[in-house]
Order: sequence, then structure tokens, then C-alpha cells
Amino acid sequence: MDNTKQRSPLHLLWLDKYEKALSAMEAARKSGNGVLIEVAAQHPLKDGKYPAEEFQARLDLALKIYNEFENKKDVKFYIPGSRHQENGKADLVSLSEAGKNYLISKGIPQSNIFADDANYEIMGEKGVYNSTDECYVSCKLFEKYNFKELHLICSPNQMMRKMLCYIDFGYFPNIHTASYEKMYHNPINEIFECIPKVLEHNQKAQDETRNARRVR
Repeated sequence: MDNTKQRSPLHLLWLDKYEKALSAMEAARKSGNGVLIEVAAQHPLKDGKYPAEEFQARLDLALKIYNEFENKKDVKFYIPGSRHQENGKADLVSLSEAGKNYLISKGIPQSNIFADDANYEIMGEKGVYNSTDECYVSCKLFEKYNFKELHLICSPNQMMRKMLCYIDFGYFPNIHTASYEKMYHNPINEIFECIPKVLEHNQKAQDETRNARRVR
């Protein structure tokens, strides 16, 4: 039974975006080279400088996936996130810097990590403060360097929102989730608050999030 007529215009719009994202990934696999792994960062940082447990769990999973590739020099990481604040308390470094330093401490060459340099190159002073920003920069890196594979490491609770952001920008990554006992993202808030904002392109809500997290 064809139930296309029962679907809303918004539903049909996103189905079309999804099909195009799948096609783009298929084309990349045929013509691209190398692997890009985005590790979704998580604020706040421990002591303002270091990945806290949930962020660290994602980085450790990214390292595990990295080690599964035979030609590791072709595997690059993108660690998103400008310097954040929450409830009036600001981190001392950016999320990107904290994640990059962690990977370097585990033996990853700095040349294999996109961090603040990529944030600034693509977003400028606007910074990287939410899932939309993160996925936008990741997709631009994927295009610029003609990667063939795209991997996302994130919380299971934020997976759907990140997936939608990627689809909106034209790509569909391989998704890996890292659980932690007490996760930052609330799945109910994700379903009823965050995901609708992405589906409806609520720019005002996106700007409010950026302004709340930006360190001035």
C-alpha cells in the first residue's frame, strides 16, 4: 500500500534529503580516499581543560575504530567545539583543544586531527556550539579533502539529532555510540525539544543555544 499521500510535506522533504544523502555517500565511496571520524565533544570539561568521563568514552571508542583500519595515516579525526560556558562557568580551553590533546597523548599524530583550526577556517568568529555547527564543519571537511568514509561517534541519546543534521547537509555517516552511566543528553528532551528544532530549521533556537554557550 502506497501511503505517500498520508505523509506530511515535512516528512516527504526529509525522505528526499535522506535519499540524496545516501546517494552522496555512495558516490564518495567510489571516488574518495581516506576516512574522517567526527568525535562529538561534550561540555563541561573536567577542571576546565580535560575531557570528562562521557567525552573520554567517545574518544576511546574513536581510538578503537581508528586501530581497526590498516592504513592509519589515511584516518583523520575531527574534534568539534569552541570554548564553552555553562551556568556561568567557562571552560579554560575549547572542546576541540581538549579532545585533540587527549588523542595526542594516546599517540595520534597532531597532523591527523582537525580541531580549532577547522572550526575557525569554516565557521570563523561564529564558532562551533551545537550539533548543527559540528555536522556542518564535518561535512565541509569531508568534501574538501574528498574522504570516502565518514564516521560519527556520539552519545546514543543525541544520535538521532546528529543524524538529522548530517542528512540536512547532504551526508549519512556510519554511526557509533558510546554509552556512559550518567549521560548529558536527556532522551526525552531530545525527542520533544531538540529534534523538532532541527526538523523545522528553527534558526532562533539555534542562535539562542550558541549565545548561551559562547564565552565572551
